[in-house]
Amino acid sequence: MNKEEWIKAWFHEVWGKGNAQLLAECATNPFNFHTSGGRSFSLTHEDYLSFVNIWQQRFNNVRFTISQVITEEHKTVALYQCEATYHGGWIKIPGKNQSVKMTGMVLFQMKDGLMTDCWLEDSSFDLYQQLTRYLE
Repeated sequence: MNKEEWIKAWFHEVWGKGNAQLLAECATNPFNFHTSGGRSFSLTHEDYLSFVNIWQQRFNNVRFTISQVITEEHKTVALYQCEATYHGGWIKIPGKNQSVKMTGMVLFQMKDGLMTDCWLEDSSFDLYQQLTRYLE
């Protein structure tokens, strides 16, 4: 799969739907997952799909839009927007079926066509503000 197809598969199928078959085609097992604040985890495919499953319980009707992709040698950066419906469970904020919008940037490091490392930076603070606005 070319890089454009890979990006679409990752966001729409792997992250958006928890597609295990495409995860196996897209990433090494395990792969390194780096999050905001400098945390890093070595995740097996099973670990990552568990994370995706929990995320999908909290946010569903997920729609990703990829706004920009930058590729250089073995690294690809994707800027995304995501719209979803929040159903509760994230940092003890009760669900009110709110429509939320998130943005973020993901840096993928590739080797032999498979992702070995994934850095995720997202708009968690903005999401928090959207979800707690009704508390004011």
